[in-house]
Amino acid sequence: MWESPHLSAQIIIKYSKFGDPVSARSLFDAIVVSSNSFLWNTMIRAYANEGLCTETLELYLLMRRKGVGPNNYTFPFVLKSCASRSLVSEGKLVHGEAIRTGFESDVYVEAALVDMYAKCGQTDDGRRVFDRMSKRDLVCWTAMITAYEKSERANDSLMLFHQMQEKGGLAADSVTAVSVASAVAQLGDAKRARSIHAHSIRNGFLEDVFVGNSIIAMYSKCGNVEDARLVFNLMEGKDGISWNSMLSGYNENGRASEALLLFEQMQVSGAKPNPVTALIVISSCAYLGSLYLGKKMHNFIINSRLGIDTTLLNAIMDMYAKCGDLDTAVQMFNSILSSEWNVSSWNVMISGYGMHGHGQEALKLFSQMQEEGVEPNHITFTSLLSACSHAGLIEEGKKCFEDMKKLSMIPELKHYTCMVDMLGRAGFVEEAFELIKEMPSEANDSVWGALLLACKIHGNTELGEIAAKNLFHLEPEHTGYYVLMSNIYAASSKWQEVGRLREDMKSRGLKKPAAFSVIEFGKEVHGFHTADQTHPECREVYKMVGELVIKMKMAGYSPDLSCVLHDVEEEDKEHILTTHSEKLAVAFGIMKTDSRSGMPIRVTKNLRVCNDCHSAFKFISSICGRKIVVRDGNRFHHFQAGSCSCKDYW
Repeated sequence: MWESPHLSAQIIIKYSKFGDPVSARSLFDAIVVSSNSFLWNTMIRAYANEGLCTETLELYLLMRRKGVGPNNYTFPFVLKSCASRSLVSEGKLVHGEAIRTGFESDVYVEAALVDMYAKCGQTDDGRRVFDRMSKRDLVCWTAMITAYEKSERANDSLMLFHQMQEKGGLAADSVTAVSVASAVAQLGDAKRARSIHAHSIRNGFLEDVFVGNSIIAMYSKCGNVEDARLVFNLMEGKDGISWNSMLSGYNENGRASEALLLFEQMQVSGAKPNPVTALIVISSCAYLGSLYLGKKMHNFIINSRLGIDTTLLNAIMDMYAKCGDLDTAVQMFNSILSSEWNVSSWNVMISGYGMHGHGQEALKLFSQMQEEGVEPNHITFTSLLSACSHAGLIEEGKKCFEDMKKLSMIPELKHYTCMVDMLGRAGFVEEAFELIKEMPSEANDSVWGALLLACKIHGNTELGEIAAKNLFHLEPEHTGYYVLMSNIYAASSKWQEVGRLREDMKSRGLKKPAAFSVIEFGKEVHGFHTADQTHPECREVYKMVGELVIKMKMAGYSPDLSCVLHDVEEEDKEHILTTHSEKLAVAFGIMKTDSRSGMPIRVTKNLRVCNDCHSAFKFISSICGRKIVVRDGNRFHHFQAGSCSCKDYW
């Protein structure tokens, strides 16, 4: 055996295949002849195939120190190890060695270089090697296509895919299909998505679960949840990623209720949820604002003994905050040592305080975060600026914005959106407009939308028209912006302009989003539209609303008729106010829950709560001795003893 390198190599390979690299190395050390590159390559290959990156590189260095020359069999395995750990510096050194020893143009070395640069994120370096190759196989093409996809250069990825088919004369395999589907997903191109799906069906790729999962994710990213579900339903060998991809698809497209229904089916099917599943479902509960379902899922996670890492813990805290139970979120945060939190944990709590109107608490937590030595990021400042906006902390918000620059952070569009929102809400609409004009880049629809909302709040028709003009150009199909501008005109009794905008919406096939409010009652969820006549207890609800209005008027309530944006008689306006969806939901809550229980009435509304309902809920909280928590499209309102947590600033 000592005199037969090939026999020794076979034994080393056998040890490696049985997962015993230590014995393989012991044999290698006992028999190696310093000049025999064959045995060195065999041992390097054994380490590389086992994923032992450090050992591979150390052995390669020892090989060079011993004066053994590497060859076209050495470099591919060393480069494979560099690629597995994204060791680009080491990879470049090995590339240099390949050039010096004359093996750079070897087809196997070139393929390994492309793969290494691709996996290390050095796409342009990989492309230079790729373009110099005299012969390219499917693995090389796929490595380069994948590199572009991973670097979020989707168009380059798809262009290379077409070149592979046309110039390279090669047909894609299932691995290529996964990368191409991911590239299409990045572009959100529904037409191309169908083409890739059809290509996968023709070539039988959908039998591969990895391809099926990538097609589900692709359709979801393109907003085509129905086709994603069709692919999911037809899959025979679903794995955990299949379920998670479909759950995530529903979540990403605002269909959280369907995600929860699918989760129930997942449990019935016998598939085992994992921490990623829990993260997605907890996010669904947060999106719906369902505290009952959120608590139920939290208990499921604990009872199932799913591994709760910091990411999942952050999601649970975020869920409680978004479901109106900020106290539980704070308790969770305070019950764990601050050293165990990451920056996302602090961001969740700062955001939680902000959405509930506790701006000062958000600022205090930010100071504590800095004292703990945690480096803030862009999300931290987005949450801080939003908190200052909701609490009317203008000077503090301006300081936070300047602090970003001191920390060498370049404000992004989302930060400018928060600043415009903050200044606009406070009545500094002209200053907000000046800030937009001073922005280093073009304002997007979020920035102009914040200004338009401010114009609606403060009745600034002139600036509202400027904001609306930009919005209609940027997002011509966004119904909400037409409605906001229409409301500004209606508040100024410009009914002709209101009619013109409504006709414009009609010609574009746009419909005003219907107001909808939900309330949880035990395990049940009850929903109400404006002027709802479909709820089985609507008569009793309207009767309760009438009784509450009488009691409120006796306590000094006066209906805010300016909230009715229709050209009708005042008596009709007062009646319309009593049919608002959030009023119906609160009245139902008072009917069904016992004031002695101390449980708050929790209502979630899809749109911003109107001034009249806001005023009414303050009266109701005092008259009925109830705490009312309303989550609208912007924030939370906690009504208690005749006042609101927002201090009438929202």
